[in-house]
Amino acid sequence: MKKEKKEEVLEQEEQKPDYYDQLLRLKAEFENYRKRSEREKPQLIDFGAQQVLSSFLPLYDAMLKAEQADEKDAKAVKAGLDMVFKEMKKVFEANGVKPMDVLGRPYDAMSQEVLTTLPCQTSAEDGVVTEEVLRGFSYNDKVLRHAKVCVGKFERQPEDEDDETEAD
Repeated sequence: MKKEKKEEVLEQEEQKPDYYDQLLRLKAEFENYRKRSEREKPQLIDFGAQQVLSSFLPLYDAMLKAEQADEKDAKAVKAGLDMVFKEMKKVFEANGVKPMDVLGRPYDAMSQEVLTTLPCQTSAEDGVVTEEVLRGFSYNDKVLRHAKVCVGKFERQPEDEDDETEAD
């Protein structure tokens, strides 16, 4: 009977999966994955840089044409600059970069940086962007560059001063 039990136990052990062997294989697979990812990361970064830089080549061509235009011909220079801006807008749109529209809108601390406050005539203009010093841009709905703005500040004039000037 003991012999039968030993044979039965041996048979069951043979049927059990070898968990340690599976663990070693899984560890080796993960290590290979990690090494492959480390090798591929610079290639992916290089590919992304190549795509962005190649999208700027038409912009460079337009700037070169503007530079080669006759300095005395202001229309040619203006046309060259228009081409540059047109190409730049194309590059931005193709890459998900959008200019922020901030003028006349309430100040937003998450996307704008206040450079100064300017006096305004009505309380409705208080806290509203009155001047855009540097345009802000977003990339896929995230701030790429904060807009640098001037914000209106309404200050009430004391009524006493108005009464004194009228009396004189």
